[in-house]
Amino acid sequence: MTGQFKKLLNSRDKRLKLIFVLGAAGILLILLSDFLPDKKAEPTVSQTSAELDENERYRQDIEQQLTEVISHISGVGRAEVMISLSATKEYVYAEKSDLDKRTEGSGESYRSQGEIVLADGGGDKQPVLRKIASPQIGGAAVVCEGASDPQVRERVTNVVSAVLGLPANRISVQPSA
Repeated sequence: MTGQFKKLLNSRDKRLKLIFVLGAAGILLILLSDFLPDKKAEPTVSQTSAELDENERYRQDIEQQLTEVISHISGVGRAEVMISLSATKEYVYAEKSDLDKRTEGSGESYRSQGEIVLADGGGDKQPVLRKIASPQIGGAAVVCEGASDPQVRERVTNVVSAVLGLPANRISVQPSA
């Protein structure tokens, strides 16, 4: 094989063809690399599971704190709380928006166009994080010993509503068996 390679390099025309082919292959590889997906942009399995674990810990902490508060209400007795999340943690990025006003005939129309603000961070441009919104609580279920009494049930519903910011129709209070 080295003999064939030496023969190839000895001929001037063949050498130029080889250089041209290698150069074209290099340019083709550079162009193709733009179409390959960016590995940083795709969340990995460990990132996704870590985010799920974080949401689960958040839910469990709220349940534990609420159980402790409810069990101190007069007439409740033992209590257990379960909450459901309607949305997970949300990242809100800074945006720069332009508002276009157009007048056509007798009416006006507006068009808003937003663009995420990017900042240089160690050579890479990163989006500017404005805030992280906590997971949203969709509903709550409370099972307690004193829930058969309507007054206790109302007190528990009021506490859960005040703590979680939920309307009463998203809170279920039931007596334990």
